[in-house]
Amino acid sequence: MRLEEIFQKVPVIGEAYLTFSQPENFYLTGFRSTFGVTVVTAKGDALFLTDGRYFEEAKKQVKNFKLVLWKGWETLKEVLKGLSLESVSVDPSRLSLANYRKLQEFIQVVEAPGFISQFRARKTPREISLITRAVQIAELSLKSVLHLLKPGITELEFRRELINAFFKFGGEGEAFPTIVASGPGSAIPHWQTSNREIKDGDVVIVDFGTVYGGYVSDITRTFLVGNVPSQMKEVYTVVKEAQELGVSLLKAGKACKEMDSAVREFIASKGYGEFFVHSLGHGIGIEVHEAPTLSIRSDQVLQEGNVVTVEPGIYIPELGGVRIEDDCLVTVEGSFLISHVIV
Repeated sequence: MRLEEIFQKVPVIGEAYLTFSQPENFYLTGFRSTFGVTVVTAKGDALFLTDGRYFEEAKKQVKNFKLVLWKGWETLKEVLKGLSLESVSVDPSRLSLANYRKLQEFIQVVEAPGFISQFRARKTPREISLITRAVQIAELSLKSVLHLLKPGITELEFRRELINAFFKFGGEGEAFPTIVASGPGSAIPHWQTSNREIKDGDVVIVDFGTVYGGYVSDITRTFLVGNVPSQMKEVYTVVKEAQELGVSLLKAGKACKEMDSAVREFIASKGYGEFFVHSLGHGIGIEVHEAPTLSIRSDQVLQEGNVVTVEPGIYIPELGGVRIEDDCLVTVEGSFLISHVIV
């Protein structure tokens, strides 16, 4: 976390930045809680407010922030008054409408979309280390249960074994609801894992990730079980080549939309353009979806220190789908593959 850099940039958006967001609070303070308010001012003040459930633990863990015991909205009102603030900036996508309106009752609220996201997009060495460990745990977990992925096991049974393995290898649980999609279900990108039994000839997509030290991994592997239709074997080859192309294009300074377009054009050249229905990838960190977004609609540019997924997919209704996703560190020279092929 770059607190000094944030202090320097707060004046661009106003007198202070305020957030209720759990991920932003964790990013700024290093403390995980379900409730908290962080205030960072242009004058260099840093305050963290939390309630009685977390206050004593926060005193042990939170450094470089003045701690305030939250007793209600009046507490925040007095804190902002004590800082002589006439306005606070907030990210509207990170604030509930109820809290937005409550703030407006006693202070001017200025919108600053994506203010903290710009800092979170560029990972520090420590953050990269935590993400790397989350990736390693996820991969070890999948390898340990892969022998179970065969005809007769249900999607939910395999998901349960994989989640249990996360804890066994040191993870903190699922980074998101693990997807196990087999047969026709694999043609639905965000299939709801079901009691369907995996059958011979199925394509099985496993989209999984765990949490370590508050940071996530996000990996997808597609498996061909038994006598898979020849077209799906072809689709797998196309997606694998598209994914390798996407990884090879990663580089600081590259426009995100250009990367998405290049991979999309490749898939279209193979005759499957209409079946690639989502963006190429996204940043990961504290959350599974962070900046930047590798999308044809994105105006973002890759920066050194971004950690992003590259995950092209082809989904043919009623037949099946293939998605391959890796986590990659963006560098000035290209990229470094954090996740690796699982055999």
